[in-house]
Amino acid sequence: MIQIITAPSIEIPKFTSVFLAGGITNCKEWQKAVIEELKFEDISIFNPRQEHFNVSDKNASYKQISWEFEHLEKMDIFSMYFCNNDSDQPICMYELGRNIVRLQNRFPSDWEKRIVISVEDGYRRSADVLIQTELATQSKVFVDTDATPDLHARYIKRAIKNIE
Repeated sequence: MIQIITAPSIEIPKFTSVFLAGGITNCKEWQKAVIEELKFEDISIFNPRQEHFNVSDKNASYKQISWEFEHLEKMDIFSMYFCNNDSDQPICMYELGRNIVRLQNRFPSDWEKRIVISVEDGYRRSADVLIQTELATQSKVFVDTDATPDLHARYIKRAIKNIE
């Protein structure tokens, strides 16, 4: 049964954990569709998207970023989704590179099985995602550049099976 741990919760994961990294500000709520597709899986989802978040509150932003930083350290699978919206999602580009290296160091024997990267058709910086991933992984990680949230969820299911 799925466990959803949403920022700023400090709940402990019960199952293999997946961090749903990707656009939040000025981006559609793609996380809901991913979670819906995974609802019958034994999986713990770290979901950074809060239902009500005041982006102009510096204290709230610090708590949010701290929560993300801590839970990215705890994840078993790194999931990054770039949606085609008004935002280029520059923080996500940083998180992509940082967390590829994090997983390479934390799981040296199977890191490439723990990374799921999807890009919606039309995302303006898709070439950058492809290049960054190719260079950081020596082409060991597939990037779907015509993805949907449902398809991204299926890639997450496959990643869970591959590390069990």
